Amino acid sequence: METPEIDLAGLGLNAYESGAYLALLSRSGQSSTEVAARAKVPRQRVYDVLRSLETKGLCAARDTSPKTYFPTDPATALPALSAQRAAELDRERVRTAALAEAMAGRLAPLFLAGKGENDPLQYVEALADPGRIAVRATEMAAAARSHVNSLIARPLIITSEQNRRFLRVPLDRGVRYRALYERSALDDPELSAWMAELSGKGQEIRIVASLPVKMQAFDDEVALLSMQDPVGGTPSFTALAIRHRGAVALLNLAFERLWDEGSPYENER
Repeated sequence: METPEIDLAGLGLNAYESGAYLALLSRSGQSSTEVAARAKVPRQRVYDVLRSLETKGLCAARDTSPKTYFPTDPATALPALSAQRAAELDRERVRTAALAEAMAGRLAPLFLAGKGENDPLQYVEALADPGRIAVRATEMAAAARSHVNSLIARPLIITSEQNRRFLRVPLDRGVRYRALYERSALDDPELSAWMAELSGKGQEIRIVASLPVKMQAFDDEVALLSMQDPVGGTPSFTALAIRHRGAVALLNLAFERLWDEGSPYENER
């Protein structure tokens, strides 16, 4: 039987380990030489690869001459490997969080000393990574005290769940939250579901024909603008976090103009 093309990298296996395990599954009871030939693993590497598979519970060896290797049933081996991998990732997250906290404490004096410098870009932070954008957006939403003005449109930068969490943070704290959506969102299953859910939680929604940019303005303190790369290909964004009262006030004035032109969501449903 031909070995299928399956990528097990998500479970922590490298290419040689994936190939060797799939080769073992295709015919039980093989020598290291047979596994190397079937999986196209270099002979000098196959022993380390098989030893690693044994450690991960994906195969077992029998002391014949030559030694014979047997695969572990994937129905039991892969869930166990997944649990092991999840535990390793949890330990790594804890280690990374502790390291970040320690480094932040050590770097704080350097940051405070540098704040005296007159940096003309200190009001603007450019964010390109979706993970950083999600974290910064949620921080801003959690800090809002009075109101949030929002322009919501596709394409989305962060995941649906991250967006849902981010949008609900001000509402859960009783902050006034106004949002403008494009009319096309009414026919979008995901965005229309958001509107139905969030309007029930107090988000004030109006509909406009189109929006010039994607924006979130928190009080009159900070705004998050999503700027799409105009060059072709998969949509790519840079989010600009702007901490300048004058600039944010100007963005809020533009929002008020669009808000006045919008149609209440209740009339559009």
